[in-house]
Amino acid sequence: MINAFFRWSLVASLMLTFSLSYAENKFSLTTTIKAPSLAGSLLKNKEQQSLRVYLPKSYYTSSKRYPVLYYFHGYGANHSEVNKLMGYKVKKAIKSGDINEMIIVGINGNNQFGGSFYANSPVTGNWEDYVVNDVINFMDTNYRTINKAQYRGLAGFSMGGYAAINIAFKHPDKFKHIFALSPGLFDPTGLQQAVKQWQKEGWTDFMDGYAAAFAPNPKSSDDQFWFNWDDSNKLTTASWESGFGDITTKIKNYVKQTQKLDNIYIEYGSNDQFKWIVSGSKYLISELENNNIVVNSFDHYGSHSLGSTQALHIVSFFSEVFPN
Repeated sequence: MINAFFRWSLVASLMLTFSLSYAENKFSLTTTIKAPSLAGSLLKNKEQQSLRVYLPKSYYTSSKRYPVLYYFHGYGANHSEVNKLMGYKVKKAIKSGDINEMIIVGINGNNQFGGSFYANSPVTGNWEDYVVNDVINFMDTNYRTINKAQYRGLAGFSMGGYAAINIAFKHPDKFKHIFALSPGLFDPTGLQQAVKQWQKEGWTDFMDGYAAAFAPNPKSSDDQFWFNWDDSNKLTTASWESGFGDITTKIKNYVKQTQKLDNIYIEYGSNDQFKWIVSGSKYLISELENNNIVVNSFDHYGSHSLGSTQALHIVSFFSEVFPN
């Protein structure tokens, strides 16, 4: 009798715990997906990668389909950085009905260097392909998304801001809206400025990761499969420039695309400690305008950070640009 009572109490307790956990987490969850696009690189990646998914409040009580905002984090972070997009200002705006419903997805881009830059590389893996193929296919298959480019957007901070621009410019058939916050970008002198700062401040892992992504050397005879910075080597500097820089070429290639983006938004803070990011952001904006490409921008006059105000800017932007 007593044993039966304790067994029942244990079952009830477990059921209550599961129920509370489900109630607390069914709208915000972490899931893992297969990442075949990352296979085959010289430096191995996890066969499964994590996504952080936020679902709208009506998801379980309706049959509606929703637009999706995909978020890229900054260097050294991971998919959980997307939690910052759901800060108190955004939650308040959602509760008041000022923000339309959408699915928000944080995509991991962290690797053995602290950041993959979401770029394709024979050394670190095809992270761009992972986003465009593996992640989108998973979300469209397993969640009630609207499977159209007009209902997909990319946002990112710092390293992720660069990725949002780079991937969207290459795939306007998949995404139509981008918001880049303090993106990693070079104007024509930015690379030299950035390298000096990275070297002075000891960003060794960052520089190795950047080189592995943008200056890979897969045929290396030793275990270092990338070209270290060498400003006397034109091929090396060109490879390093191809990452955050070479903006005019990226715009020319984008202009050649048959499809175009519907909305481009660049936000930065003029007090950013990475001054080359401010200059790079302004340079991208200027070059887009010189090519008659509409771009909206905003200087929040702050530093290199993703705060509650910037989070509200990001989510509100997509609430406005996703078609009703």
